[in-house]
Amino acid sequence: MIKKITLISLFCFTALFAQAGETWTVGESVYQISTIDLEPNVDPQYLNQMKKTWGNNMEVLLADGLIEEYHIFRSINQYDGDFDLLLMIKYKNLAILDSNPKNNKKWEKAQEKTREVISRDKTNQITGTFPKMRTILDQKLMREITFKK
Repeated sequence: MIKKITLISLFCFTALFAQAGETWTVGESVYQISTIDLEPNVDPQYLNQMKKTWGNNMEVLLADGLIEEYHIFRSINQYDGDFDLLLMIKYKNLAILDSNPKNNKKWEKAQEKTREVISRDKTNQITGTFPKMRTILDQKLMREITFKK
């Protein structure tokens, strides 16, 4: 009888703390998120330079199917020490970032195309000014969570 009570008690106790099934799913797409803190009064200059470098690169990667989309978000409430810009790049999955001969060839081909738009020297000249204008606060790879209905 004691054994039966112990088993029932253990079952009830376990059921009490059992977690419900997951109510969400994790997407396959991967997002690269970067947060950037800009120095005061450099927003227009920095964004114009970003368009020439990062923006042009993203357009080539998008056209070649290496990324699915990209965005830049600007904070409305800018606080000192907090990020001012959030850069997002969406990849179909993590496999596109794997280093293998097939992927490497795709990325090299895209890099050649970007050099046709803006030379490596011009890119280096522009990006060489970036450290004076901004601080990269964080970079993460993330996946989207979707709630089940």
